[in-house]
Amino acid sequence: MFWKDFDDSIPGACLTPGCPYPATTRCRECRGKEPVCERCTVRAHRNLPFHWIDVWNGAFFERRDLHDLGFVCYLGHHGDACPHIPTGRPPIAFVIVHDNGVHHCSLHYCHCPRAREELSQLVRADLFPATLERPETAFTCDVLERFHVDFDISKRSTQDFVRVLTSLSACDKDTGDVKDRYRDFLLASRIYRYLTMCKRSGRRHGVVIPGRKDDDLTVPCLTCPIPAFNLPDDWENVPEHLGYLYRLNLCADGNYRLQKKSKPDDAADVALSTGQGFFVPHSEMYDALKNNANEDDDLVSRTGIMCTGFKVIRSQRTAKFRFVDISGVLSFSCDHLHFRPGATVDLQTTETWLHADFGLGGALRGTERLREIALSYDVICSYICRILERFKTSHPTLLQVVEQLKMLLPKLHMHAHKDLCQVVYAFCYAQGFGLAHGEGVETPWAELNSAGLSTREMSAGGRHDALNSLFNYWNWCKTVKMGTSSVAAIPERSC
Repeated sequence: MFWKDFDDSIPGACLTPGCPYPATTRCRECRGKEPVCERCTVRAHRNLPFHWIDVWNGAFFERRDLHDLGFVCYLGHHGDACPHIPTGRPPIAFVIVHDNGVHHCSLHYCHCPRAREELSQLVRADLFPATLERPETAFTCDVLERFHVDFDISKRSTQDFVRVLTSLSACDKDTGDVKDRYRDFLLASRIYRYLTMCKRSGRRHGVVIPGRKDDDLTVPCLTCPIPAFNLPDDWENVPEHLGYLYRLNLCADGNYRLQKKSKPDDAADVALSTGQGFFVPHSEMYDALKNNANEDDDLVSRTGIMCTGFKVIRSQRTAKFRFVDISGVLSFSCDHLHFRPGATVDLQTTETWLHADFGLGGALRGTERLREIALSYDVICSYICRILERFKTSHPTLLQVVEQLKMLLPKLHMHAHKDLCQVVYAFCYAQGFGLAHGEGVETPWAELNSAGLSTREMSAGGRHDALNSLFNYWNWCKTVKMGTSSVAAIPERSC
């Protein structure tokens, strides 16, 4: 480790053949760490503008930007200067955030007669501007992609990520500070996350899945039965006792870790992915909640109709959520552990019938042609009360689908219910379910719960964008591993 802070060939002769200047610098990023002069360092980094340079000050190495050595970044000509730069025009001072820290940079745009707009030049150089008007701050696509992946996997907050970048940066020689770009990074990373979802949705490539909304940006489950997509032509003619082969199995569960605190924030802030991701838009649900605010339709109070012993429901007291705007989420997934698009709702206190209705309505979208659909929910015995009456008002187009739903209790939760419920809603007594347990939606919470520490501090729109990204990443990982996991399970199931 001490060797990293010492080089006996500096100061000394520059290793570039024929160069008369003394070697006073070495690159911290390049593997060779060759001792060269400042001019040769700038020349060698024509297309590597964000490397940190060790500069010998006579006593020790100082970490410096290439900007401090006179480096200028030119756009549009593969690192070469544009021949049409107006005489005497100075370069623009930029602050550029890369995955190894915050950099100062002098930048020249291309001024050729047919040059692209400045914003387009930045984006094509993998620089994401912080603003559309006279940008002087940009983020490399590398750092935005790294944050996107880092958040999806580690659930680390934006503030912690920016603090790491700041600690990797060189301090200003005069003030000793590093430019604070936290707020700019919040905005840029949020837009980049949304654009990445748009890119990966497949819309630009003409990927069309029947029953999917035109503006849907989510990764769907391609294993669930989808008519005219992954089912045989004669699937509707299958005998009734084999109908389970083309059944859609849904699971529902509430999560009280993914909260949002009550705090002053921008009331006009909305998610970029509103109506395109996993959440039911508030505009669709809140009017119904206000109209039914005085009705005694809360699942907690209604649980006594069937099961007074279900302790999980009784524990969700309203006093528990005094300081939060959103107490959690209620989500629907398939039995392949994919979140259903448009089937997650925000909870204001506890789970209500209306919350579950809107989530179920989103989960059932595009399934009208299926013959069999099953729903597993830990309070199904109470939820089915007046369900047809409610759907006749809230989702009349899905009324026939709901009438055919097979209602079941998850195997783990059913032991908290009465004996009658454990018989009527048991998986083991339902035809065609085999060893299914109905607890699949519980699986992602083990990984996603840790995201609540950061999402609860976000604005309403930022929180939805972040959770949409997390749910999408979960679905994508499940889709990628579906083939290998299915093949690995074949020997086990054949035993």
